[in-house]
Amino acid sequence: MNRSIRDPIVLICVVLAAAVMAGPAFGADEPRKVPPNVLFIAVDDLNDWVGCLSSHPQIKSPNIDQLAASGTLFTNAHTAAPLCNPSRSAILTGLRPSTTGIYTLMPGIRQVGSLKDWVTLPQHFGRNGYFTATAGKIFPDGSIAPKDRLKEFEVWSPKDGTKRPPQKFVHTPDDIPGMDWGVWPPDDHDTADWKIADATIENLKTA
Repeated sequence: MNRSIRDPIVLICVVLAAAVMAGPAFGADEPRKVPPNVLFIAVDDLNDWVGCLSSHPQIKSPNIDQLAASGTLFTNAHTAAPLCNPSRSAILTGLRPSTTGIYTLMPGIRQVGSLKDWVTLPQHFGRNGYFTATAGKIFPDGSIAPKDRLKEFEVWSPKDGTKRPPQKFVHTPDDIPGMDWGVWPPDDHDTADWKIADATIENLKTA
């Protein structure tokens, strides 16, 4: 990867929290200032159940608490929608579901006519001198065709979701495979979150 080590980095992934910083602006006649690197972390279904928000007595999250203590912790944040696709689309575009028309698990943002050429968050960073990389499900599943991925991020880490157990742990009235509860997989190293974290670390080391 032929890059100056002083080029700023933005890496967007999915693990357990959210934080973003903006780099300083500079004019044509001003000396170039190197903006800060950005690590943006998004998560589904976290609610406010982390130790640093003191909202649930059973939660133990020392690593996310340490991260929160070392940066800026937003304590009054709200999701744009109670589903992953419209809420992620809102994060990526800066537009409400009432504007995008995305309320459910489909469509993806590039399937909406008014959003086909909309500049997303990673594209904005890329157009302002940042190297961009992603890991995990920052874009809703299947919403970006493989041939179009490099238009959104320079690097897409392989996505390897956690495999389902051979048999369901819990049977529900609507017995769909995705509705289940139990410790799986037995080894944390085999979870999707662990693999996403490893990919993020490698991107940060090599960027």
